[in-house]
Amino acid sequence: MKKWSFWAVLCIAVFASLLSGCGATSSVEKNGDVGPAYTPQEAAEDGAGNMDFSVEDAASPISGVMIPAAGSVDRKIIWQVELEAETLEFDLFLSNLEQAIRAYDGYLENSSVSGNAITYSSNRYGSLTIRIPSDKLEDFLGQVGQLCTVTHTSKSSEDVTLDYVDVEARIAALETEQERLMALLESAQDLESIIQLESRLSEVRYQLESYHSAKNRYDNRIDYSTVTLSVREVQRVTVVPDQSVWQRIGAGWSNTMYRLKTGFIDFFVWFVVNLPYLLIWAVFAGIIVWISLRSAKKHREKRAPANLQIPEKGIADPKQK
Repeated sequence: MKKWSFWAVLCIAVFASLLSGCGATSSVEKNGDVGPAYTPQEAAEDGAGNMDFSVEDAASPISGVMIPAAGSVDRKIIWQVELEAETLEFDLFLSNLEQAIRAYDGYLENSSVSGNAITYSSNRYGSLTIRIPSDKLEDFLGQVGQLCTVTHTSKSSEDVTLDYVDVEARIAALETEQERLMALLESAQDLESIIQLESRLSEVRYQLESYHSAKNRYDNRIDYSTVTLSVREVQRVTVVPDQSVWQRIGAGWSNTMYRLKTGFIDFFVWFVVNLPYLLIWAVFAGIIVWISLRSAKKHREKRAPANLQIPEKGIADPKQK
């Protein structure tokens, strides 16, 4: 009896060990590297579920795109310059400026000119937006300083390196996904998988166009600096040299006398130009004054007493003795 029990226990132990071994094998097959193939339908579902790619997704081993370190990237700088200038020869300056823009491989983005040279004060004003290659910006600014008198300069920059690198990384990630989707689309067999793959492929292509447009805008602003020039025509340019106190007083006195002389000349020109209008208004005002005086005289005569008589000349008043 005892011998039979021993063999029964031994058989149960062996059977249990075999069951545990089979369970371990099936677990390895389920969680290990050896598993079911990645079908096109599963790929489409995975792509459709991942609609937005972040920077971390772009740098993942799946996409194969890594964002380079900041020190190994050329800085992407956008330069903007604002200039205020004066000139004695407005037309000549504009002509020379257009030649300088072409000489430095730039272009005129927009311009606006107001006023004319016929007016007594000659106050023409121009506003121009110029695009110049960034590597030729300093030389162009020096050329502008020779063509006119620059009274104010403002220069600013914007570092867009991180945004630029991010756009490039997203483009690379989307291009990699596009290649994978196209490869899966070629091997797809059922209609549902084809529809899902084509839908995701359309979304990827739309995002690629958007990021390529953003990259082109960045390239244009980085490669070509923006110069905003405001120029006005004057009869006397502003001179701002380093001067002593007495020199500054002398320059201020000279400027005051110049403004007084210019003011008198402008007033005289204005008076002569508008003299016909002034004569018409003077005649009109004279007529109104004459009518007013005549009406006032008639009103006084009506208010005078009716029995008030003026004695004739030569007849003595009986009361006077």
